[in-house]
Amino acid sequence: MNTSEALRRVRLITPMLLKDVETAILSHAVMEVAGEIIPAGMKGINPLFAETYQAIQHALSLKLAMDIARIFDISNPKRYSREEQQKASIQVLAALLQVPDAASSLESACRSESRQECRRALGEFLAVAAKLDVQSSPEFGALTRIRKFRDRRLAHSLFDNEPDELPGHRDLDLLLDVAKQAAKHASLAVEGLNIDLEKQAQRDRDNAEGYSACVLDGLSRAAAMEEDIAVVEGDFAGPAEG
Repeated sequence: MNTSEALRRVRLITPMLLKDVETAILSHAVMEVAGEIIPAGMKGINPLFAETYQAIQHALSLKLAMDIARIFDISNPKRYSREEQQKASIQVLAALLQVPDAASSLESACRSESRQECRRALGEFLAVAAKLDVQSSPEFGALTRIRKFRDRRLAHSLFDNEPDELPGHRDLDLLLDVAKQAAKHASLAVEGLNIDLEKQAQRDRDNAEGYSACVLDGLSRAAAMEEDIAVVEGDFAGPAEG
């Protein structure tokens, strides 16, 4: 692949990757906050609509797993080289940035006073991406579990090829953190955007806390109303016959 085509793809992938990471951050915030606030607030209260609440939480966790799998998506490089793959993922972006002269061309396109910052961001992005290929790293293990779960359970329902080990919330947390770092460095190096994804995560969390408080209040009111109805129905039933 020539340099100009590599740079064209780099400039297409970078904003797409950032958008996917922002979406994953929001899903993570809503899921995590609801899991912390609502069960604790419903302790000792008749858990009305518990099945619906669990279904929503389950759907959010599956969505987050799909978001993460897409952000780190690559095909087998033995069949298709990474830089040739049509996927807006961290690994494909890293491969494109390693096409001869791609990184240096990006640096040259920066203003002279920001070239050092661009060079640093590129180096940090590539360092983050490199962890994903180290088989002994926690990132590699988490990504392996996510991929197998996506391929064998989410995208397909394989009856004779179940995932060896299901991913956990720690895997999602770890890979989301990696994704945030990668998107931040790539956005700075490629688009000159200094984005603070941690601030966005906090804004999403604050909003999710307000939402969860409203949901908890509604669940509590519904439980109290159900108890009142049960009492009234018991009164109308009258004393049991002897």
